[in-house]
Parts: sequence; structure tokens; C-alpha cells
Amino acid sequence: MSKGKILIVEDERISAEYLKDILESAGYEVAGICDKGADAVKKAISIKPDLIFMDIMLKDNISGSEAALKISSMIDTKIIFLTAYSDDEMIEYAIDSSAVNYLIKPYREEQIIAALKVALNKSTLLEEPAVIKLKNNYSFDLKESKLFFLNNVVPLKETNLKIINCLCHNIDTVVSYKQLINCVYNNDAKISALRTLVSRINKSVKFNLIENVNGVGYKISSYKV
Repeated sequence: MSKGKILIVEDERISAEYLKDILESAGYEVAGICDKGADAVKKAISIKPDLIFMDIMLKDNISGSEAALKISSMIDTKIIFLTAYSDDEMIEYAIDSSAVNYLIKPYREEQIIAALKVALNKSTLLEEPAVIKLKNNYSFDLKESKLFFLNNVVPLKETNLKIINCLCHNIDTVVSYKQLINCVYNNDAKISALRTLVSRINKSVKFNLIENVNGVGYKISSYKV
């Protein structure tokens, strides 16, 4: 039985295959290998890996840190950065992208497995709840990406569910317009489109499920007893 599903994002094929061999020998499932940021985002959303090994330098115009930010805003996964550099900027990348660790190349087999075990143990101990309780008898299932009202599924379009999913992964936290546009539209939209989408969602549920915060962004608040 696999110990966890892993996605490798690495621009050097030899390094990617080396990492794959180590992980599979240790009993982990390597569900995919990518060398471009855009492909990494698509693959991560499709397979929902438990953890991603993410190289900072990739083969397209999307860096590993940018891909990590987008992925972490849409799904719940752990990210370990792979880099040839160790400096303050690298640490900031890791923090901003919600990465749990980073490894400096060339790394050793024992370093990879140790970092992986720590990350997945954190995932188990600190895992966010599968269902977020919201106001007015609503709830959102993070794993299934479905909105419920009194345990009944609320029929919503995929775009609507994307923004709710992104906000519920950052529950009680303001998410900027830019982040949400990137999450929902892949940066190909204006703020006006986002506002229209939010307005339609709030009208469909008949209350302000999604709150506008000081012209900075939007948030969804959890239900507090």
C-alpha cells in the first residue's frame, strides 16, 4: 500500500527520475512528473497529491513559487521546494507559498525521506477539517468542493465553486482580488468580473456568504457558536 501520493515538479529529467526512484523505493506513489509551472498547476488540481516536490526554476514563464501559490490557494497539499540556493529570498518564497520545507541541491536520499515524513506527519496532525461550517446553516466540503445547505447540496457552477473553495481554504482570512482572479480565471479577468461573480453567489444563497473587505479582497467567515 502506498504511503502517500507525490507529484514531482522538476525541470531536469535526470533529477526527477532520481527523486522518483527514491520515493518509489520507500513505498510512496509518484503520481506524476512535470517540468513546467502551468502543467504543475493542472496536474496538481487533477490528482490532488498529498505532497509536491517543487523546483523553483521551471521550463516556462511560471516559477515554482508562483505555481505553489496558485496550487495552495485551490487544493490542500504540502509543498517542499527544491532549489540550488539558500538565502533569505528563498525562505520568503517558502513562507509565502505555504511550503513546509525546502531542500538544497544536491540533496541526499535520507534528506528527502526525512523531509517527506515530517511534512506528511504535519499534514496528519494539523489537517484542516474536511467540512467548514458556515453561517445560516451552510457548510462547505473542502475535499469534494461542494456547498451544502442543511446537508443538501447547493447546485452551483464550477466557477462559483472555485471561488468558494479558495476562500474556504483561507477561512476567516481576507484573500486579495488578485489572488482570487488568479484562482478562478487564471489571471484572464478584471475585478469587475469577480464582483459580478460574488454578487451572483450571494444572491443565490440569499445572504452575504462572501464578504467584501475594505476594497482589499473577499473573505468567507466560519460559523462560530
